[in-house]
Amino acid sequence: MLKRLRPYLEGLGGEPAVIICGASALLVISHYQGSAGYLRVVAGPRVDGHPAVGALGHLWWFGSSLVLYFLAPLLLAKLTRGSFHRAYGLGLGDWRAGLKISALFLAVMLPAVFVASKMDAFKGMYPLAGNGAFLWNEGGKTTPSLKLFLVYEAGYFLYFVGWEYLFRGWMLHGLLPTFGRAGAILIQVAPFAIMHLGKAELEALGSIIAGVALGVLALRTRSFWYGAVIHGVIAVFMDVLSVLPHFAGP
Repeated sequence: MLKRLRPYLEGLGGEPAVIICGASALLVISHYQGSAGYLRVVAGPRVDGHPAVGALGHLWWFGSSLVLYFLAPLLLAKLTRGSFHRAYGLGLGDWRAGLKISALFLAVMLPAVFVASKMDAFKGMYPLAGNGAFLWNEGGKTTPSLKLFLVYEAGYFLYFVGWEYLFRGWMLHGLLPTFGRAGAILIQVAPFAIMHLGKAELEALGSIIAGVALGVLALRTRSFWYGAVIHGVIAVFMDVLSVLPHFAGP
């Protein structure tokens, strides 16, 4: 029996298996223990009495994602290859090309995000925490808090640092020697797109194109940081556009 299975089992070990199976496991763990709602399992009813109750669950989500998508892959990368700084896109790489391409990306995407923010499909979807991203509840009075919103957006930005390292750092660069450029890009696009289910359909479909483009950018610059900045800036910009009326006054 084992002899018959041996041809199928050969080649399943090594770094590609660790990356694909490890990333799958981390995404599953994130869905359960890393979700916004899991904070109540950890902290219980104490969450309800906090003035920032609407944001706490999402801050847990963002922090957990940084651990699961950035720190955990770093540990697995260290265990599988030892020296990973250059191989996994952690350096700045070709920073001149990175800055130029990032500026071009943002010049195209920020106006597109502005237009999308006016569309019914996107209204009410951002921030992910809704009004909880900026409302401070204390003494029976609810007021918009710029400080809370800035803390929330800082956590949100760091979430994308972890997100980009998982897909365009660890997965992309780690799979490159085995599957080549096209294969490594396409493999990381599939789970990246699936993680967008539940968002607006245009955004979910656009994630396929974005996953390819960000993968090409990461390989061209030999760094995941430029994609992280692009992704984070675009996401924060959408949030700012969504909450601006609440801070602009009458």
